[in-house]
Amino acid sequence: MAPVHEFRAAGVPVGLGCDGSASTDSASLWMEARTALLLGRMRRGPQSMGARDALEIATRGSAGCLGREGELGVLAPGAAGDLVCWPLAGFAFAGALSDPVEAWLRCGPVAARHTVVHGRVLVEDGALTVGGVDDMLARHRTISARIQSA
Repeated sequence: MAPVHEFRAAGVPVGLGCDGSASTDSASLWMEARTALLLGRMRRGPQSMGARDALEIATRGSAGCLGREGELGVLAPGAAGDLVCWPLAGFAFAGALSDPVEAWLRCGPVAARHTVVHGRVLVEDGALTVGGVDDMLARHRTISARIQSA
């Protein structure tokens, strides 16, 4: 387990990323952030890593690792501001809503309610707004089958 707490205390940039099945089966930055949270707590105790720490590592920390502070990982004028909104409703979130960041990281994942990438709405009220998804999934299945049979 990486000494994340010590790295951050020493000013070492710490970030998270996922680039698909080459590095993670889920291709989910949410899962990577949750794993960082749990591993940090396992390594140094439950108070050593909070959900906001994991969120900061996944956003600002990742931007810092890439040398792109202020451009990525923040919602600010001039930044590349992608945004995802998740619903925090239902039994999965019962008792966790006193802190929505903790609830999001510890209780999810759930399907996005809204997703905006580079100013373009891709998911609105839980539904994709882009076309061609069926064709893209068919191509993906073909390529995946070819790779997996190799």
